[in-house]
Amino acid sequence: MDTGRYAKLFLSESRENLSEINNALVELERGGSITAIDRLFRAVHTMKGMGGAMGYTTVSELSHELETLLDRLRTGSLNVTAVIMDTLFAGVDALEQAVELATAATPTQLDVTEVLARIRAASSEELPQTFTTEFAIMAVAKNEEEARAPVAKAARHIRIDARRLDALMNLMGELVIARDRIAQIAERVGDEALVEATLRASQIVATLQNEILNSRMVPVWQVFDRFPRVVRDTARSLGKEVEFKIEGKEIELDRSMLDEMGEPVLHLLRNSLDHGIETPAERKKAGKPPTATLTLTAERDRATVLIRVTDDGRGIDQAKVLPRAKKLGIIDAGTTKLSEDELVRIISRPGFSTADKVTDISGRGVGFDIVANKVRALGGSLEVHTDSGLGTNVSMRLPLTLAITRALIARVDKEVYAIPLTHVLETFALSQPMLQEVKGKEVVAIRDDVFPAIWLRERVGLAASSKTGGQVVLVELADRRAALIVDEFIGQQEIVVKQFDSVNGSRTLFSGATILGDGAPALIVDASTLL
Repeated sequence: MDTGRYAKLFLSESRENLSEINNALVELERGGSITAIDRLFRAVHTMKGMGGAMGYTTVSELSHELETLLDRLRTGSLNVTAVIMDTLFAGVDALEQAVELATAATPTQLDVTEVLARIRAASSEELPQTFTTEFAIMAVAKNEEEARAPVAKAARHIRIDARRLDALMNLMGELVIARDRIAQIAERVGDEALVEATLRASQIVATLQNEILNSRMVPVWQVFDRFPRVVRDTARSLGKEVEFKIEGKEIELDRSMLDEMGEPVLHLLRNSLDHGIETPAERKKAGKPPTATLTLTAERDRATVLIRVTDDGRGIDQAKVLPRAKKLGIIDAGTTKLSEDELVRIISRPGFSTADKVTDISGRGVGFDIVANKVRALGGSLEVHTDSGLGTNVSMRLPLTLAITRALIARVDKEVYAIPLTHVLETFALSQPMLQEVKGKEVVAIRDDVFPAIWLRERVGLAASSKTGGQVVLVELADRRAALIVDEFIGQQEIVVKQFDSVNGSRTLFSGATILGDGAPALIVDASTLL
């Protein structure tokens, strides 16, 4: 059999099984039940069968020995100890390396002699004959229960190459642009039959678009499940005790968005572990429990998803940030306190770090700036809340999909811009009495509130107007709001987001571009740069 053509499928399925194995190992180490061992056994057994079918001897042999060890654990002839756990982790690490090497462009075999000997030695240990573990008792009960239960009809699934879904999404985007163009022409021509046919076609396109978008939506656990092992290993290397919680694993994101957000989440977790969370001794001294809590959360908020990383550590230490920022000339020498916005801007600068020394985890200043840049490139925003001594909460607000979104189309002078509706609360006609001044700053009064006035024409470098008229877009980002002033509203429409890399030194005001129904291009305003 020519296994080369199946290598990518094997690699994809192996990564899913390895993710399940690592999560079950972490659960078992925390005192997990027989369920964790059963999950481990099934996943390793699957890896053994797949490796054997592909002719990957190392993968198959490693899986077989791990399976033997796990079988002894679940039958109760071995007890779960620290030595056993370390052996399992080492074996799984080797298994992961073996998979990667076997499926590389130039396949190679990993030398697993030492790790195999270690697994076999652990498997050969005996418990007293009279010893009966809790796992063995639970295993018997669980097997009896499963035998009585009716194992359910399996869901029907099919694996599709993500590139095909990307191609469909691109074609869908072009179809949306063509639909809007045809709708404009039909309205201008005024033929009733043409307008009716166009409306029906638009409905079909909308349904097709929704189906394609749904086919690309996947639960965030497909990325989140790789993090418990990372947190466990990093915490151990730092000598810290951490309880890691994941909430909202069922929340769905577009596949392309999910692929992109893994890196920034990883940086935030490592940042919390290294900078935010204290050692057990430090936590006891501060009156905290020795084990810290680190939480990764996903939740829906209108047309966005909020990804939060929260810890109960020391918070961002201004006593370290301030002198470092002054030394680099980022802030004035007389500054004594930073607002949260200023703090975020400083720690997001490339190369900025408060670490005393460079380690494998941090110190090079390439953590938080990567997060900020990646989130902005995805059309999202970053929010940071920190309390000294109590912890830090970092939130990434991301659109559900990178491909298509609904936007308000506005004109400034002769230029047209798209403002994503994700951040739009209301729109108003601007009247002279609404423009006021508070503490030397221009604001817009709306009902009983006042909001900072932002003139889009000034932000894009156009000549100032007389400020006697225009339209107001009340935009919101987390708990911040502002009044964005434009010349005219053109309307609302779905836009196809086209990502682009900004030129060095250019304004960071836009998150992408789109093509409107009349074929004209428009830049997409990044609301996070306005507030």
